Amino acid sequence: MATGRGAQIFRVATTYIGTVVGAGFASGQETLRFFAAYGPAGLAGIVLSTVLFCALGIIAMNLGTRLRAETHREILHHVLGVPLGRVMDGAITLFLGITLTVMVAGGGAIFAQQFAAPFSLGTLFTAVVAGATILAGMRGVMAANTVVVPLLTIAVLGLVGASLQHHGFGAALSSLAPDSALAPVRSWWMSALLYVSYNLVLSLSVLGPLGAEVNDRATLMWGGLLGGLALGLMAAGMTLAISAHLPEAAVEIPMLYLTRFHGRFVQWFYALVLWAEIYTTAVACAYGFAGRLGQVWRYREAVVASICLALVGSSFGFSQLLALFYPLFGLVALVVLAGLVREPIRGTPRG
Repeated sequence: MATGRGAQIFRVATTYIGTVVGAGFASGQETLRFFAAYGPAGLAGIVLSTVLFCALGIIAMNLGTRLRAETHREILHHVLGVPLGRVMDGAITLFLGITLTVMVAGGGAIFAQQFAAPFSLGTLFTAVVAGATILAGMRGVMAANTVVVPLLTIAVLGLVGASLQHHGFGAALSSLAPDSALAPVRSWWMSALLYVSYNLVLSLSVLGPLGAEVNDRATLMWGGLLGGLALGLMAAGMTLAISAHLPEAAVEIPMLYLTRFHGRFVQWFYALVLWAEIYTTAVACAYGFAGRLGQVWRYREAVVASICLALVGSSFGFSQLLALFYPLFGLVALVVLAGLVREPIRGTPRG
């Protein structure tokens, strides 16, 4: 029984991590802009975001259990009320589609830049594999993350550890210096809130149904804690490692820049890991986007439509879409974050 629960906690944690950890995180762009750009204060931002990820992830999954959520809509209607919930439902559905498009474009960029393959082949491969995964429903999403996320965590922490060993932990700490040109907003705490808000709100499309699927408060609590702490640990390590290589590491893919100091095999391996992280986020976004379309069309038709739309939109490019939409949606999503923070005060949900 204990072993079975432990395995379920692990699956919940890896699904949570895989939903949040995407191309922006794996590339180091999110860490560079939302944390490293604030110097030592960026570490305080990581602590704040870790606490919020742990607490709000658990709240979201418990709401999914009690509301028997099939998509993010049930949670939004509960925490915001039906009128505002409908507005945010539309915004999240749109952003899920945009993020799916960004991930598909990121898959194409990895194929083109690292594997010398056509961009269109990379987008097609990423889109088709993500679509095939979500045809299995929530079990497919959980299975994908259970396999991929441990590999991602080991690769990120391994690269971070090697970089910090090369420079020294003390030297990495002393290298933390603010750079306002990279920061999305002026204050470190607002940057942390934006980072949590857009990541967590996007994750609702998976966390709600995940809570309904697992339906065990203790498992969800420990899975949420483990997932949130792992996210914080990786973000802190990446912030230190990237800061130790600034300003040279302030490139499109900072973490891939770090691999050049560790041999060609490490470069190729991390490129594969980066694609895998793109894949897990594409799966989560496609699941949420198709789930909403599936309330109008049949699910299989919704999956095919989602993949086709992402393929068409991917031609706009990876980094441009990511830089434009993520901070903007973080601002919009703050209203949902406030609703989730207020939820424990409200008491037992109605529904």
